[in-house]
Amino acid sequence: METIAHTRYGALRGVASGAGTVSWRGIRYAAPPTGERRWRAPARPEHWDGAIDASSFGTRAPQVLTPELVPPGGAEPSDADTPFGEDCLFVNVTAPVKAEGPSPVLVWFHGGGYIWGSGANYIGDGVALAQDGIIVVTVNYRLGALGFLRLDHLLGPQYAPAVNAGLLDQIAALRWVRENIAAFGGDPDRVTIAGVSAGGKSVANLMAAPETQGTFQRAIVQSGGDHVNTLEGAAELTSTLLAVLGLDAEDAAQLLSVPADVLLQAQQQIATGVRATWLWRPTVDGTVLPTTPTAALASGRAAGISMMAGVTRNEAGSYDVADPSAADQTPRVLQEIFGIRGAAVHFIYQASRPEADQRTVHRAIMADERYGIPTIGLLDAQTSHGPCWRYRFDAPTPGAPQDKWGFHGADVPYVWDIGLDHADSELRSLSAGMRASWAAFIHGGKPDAPGLPYWPEYDTSERTTMILDRQSTVETDPHSAERQAWSGMQWTPGTWWDLP
Repeated sequence: METIAHTRYGALRGVASGAGTVSWRGIRYAAPPTGERRWRAPARPEHWDGAIDASSFGTRAPQVLTPELVPPGGAEPSDADTPFGEDCLFVNVTAPVKAEGPSPVLVWFHGGGYIWGSGANYIGDGVALAQDGIIVVTVNYRLGALGFLRLDHLLGPQYAPAVNAGLLDQIAALRWVRENIAAFGGDPDRVTIAGVSAGGKSVANLMAAPETQGTFQRAIVQSGGDHVNTLEGAAELTSTLLAVLGLDAEDAAQLLSVPADVLLQAQQQIATGVRATWLWRPTVDGTVLPTTPTAALASGRAAGISMMAGVTRNEAGSYDVADPSAADQTPRVLQEIFGIRGAAVHFIYQASRPEADQRTVHRAIMADERYGIPTIGLLDAQTSHGPCWRYRFDAPTPGAPQDKWGFHGADVPYVWDIGLDHADSELRSLSAGMRASWAAFIHGGKPDAPGLPYWPEYDTSERTTMILDRQSTVETDPHSAERQAWSGMQWTPGTWWDLP
């Protein structure tokens, strides 16, 4: 089996990774963002001579894992034993061995609230979709303060990239794919970007970023939405980090030499676990992100891009189990967004769930604030500029108690055929149908495939939604009263908890 790929930077020797697939792991797509390159835009990697061994995953960005937000199971091989470090800008590629002509490409961006995760996290080599004739690319990018710290207001315009360094990494990875994927048998003109959670939100950001033009043609947003910071909010977070480190604004230059593990410890002092998710995130800076993703899509920034987008039925359940105070934040969040109308919005959610207790109602509200309504906003913005499809995942999570079904990321195992050891034949059929639909979208731009009902396009009049369950159905504008309650509202999502 030929496993040598010749990229523009040098040759790579891959390894057989599954039935009919070969993988190249730990491929450097940008120069190490270390030393003088810390908080700078990623630079191109250096060339090398000879064939480099590409059988091992690359270093992961410095992080502290939040395991309670990871779906059960996980693919092997994984990068769980791979060290953390600032030199983390690597991609992994898995390709089918036998393909008729250039194969379509899926570039997968991992989740983790922009504070943890890696390209191989949970899905490993992504063999399940590679076996469907798709080249799978997974991406590591800078996280936390190393990926999203505003510094230009303290250190000068040369550090303007710092606030969106992680997003610039993702853009650099897409450029690398554009320039090199043909070496692995891929078609650079049939690229789909996809991701879950922070990865799904990253997809929205990449659709909005001017520098990505021409690097992809399709997009899949799983449990994502529009979730960016303002320059003012980013500056406040910088001040908080400096205070934790015992530095004044005048001492900000010392950040350039603070060890990565010290920065990580400071992050943990600001917020840990689920409370830290969404604290560090991309920022509307007027350049990399000229405006919010929803506004950018509405203006036609991603014209011609086909998009699938959806959520799970109990997105906030994961957060509430990990930190039982999550649901308790609901009244304050509603008041901040709606003012005196917050109580009326709460009543609308309660009325549609007459048998539900207060915590369940609060979970539904917070799930919509974080994922549901922002996802609808992206679909509404894009549907007049490109074909769109919407879904909601309602199916059980095999092996998990019923009160944990539909948690954040619960659709991921079904798409990647992972963690389904306890699934019955009906759920395995759902997984096969979902994977076929995702593959059909990646191959041809429409999620039409056997195993699911016919999936009509989404528009703002019918709001047709595929409900993925044991018996999948198509519904028109599900929970319409709740959706309408948010109509016209704009807010800047942050962490649900107050910072120290």
